[in-house]
Amino acid sequence: MITERIEKRQHEKEELQAQLAVEMAKQVTLTAPQVRAYLYSLRQGDKNDENIKRGIINIFLRAIYLYDDRFTLILNGSDTPITIDNILLDEIEEGLEGDLTNCEGCSSLVADAPPCRSK
Repeated sequence: MITERIEKRQHEKEELQAQLAVEMAKQVTLTAPQVRAYLYSLRQGDKNDENIKRGIINIFLRAIYLYDDRFTLILNGSDTPITIDNILLDEIEEGLEGDLTNCEGCSSLVADAPPCRSK
């Protein structure tokens, strides 16, 4: 009876080790030069390419929280939130005035938000 249980556990252990080996083979290990090359390709890529934009967002951005008067970014590098309010939005818009000529069909950052519901 005990030998049967031991054999059963040994068989389970062998199966789990085989599954672990399969999962370990699926892991991809990147070297520092490979990471640098990827980041360099993102930097040199076309700013209007959707894949480049998604790559940058996936690497650096963890979450965005939108509010009526501000939005908060949480970056992958830290858990400290970055809050961007109306004053900073105005500065960003002033800096991008020349670049905003190709944004037909886009929403405006200065558009009025829907009214807040009172509780």
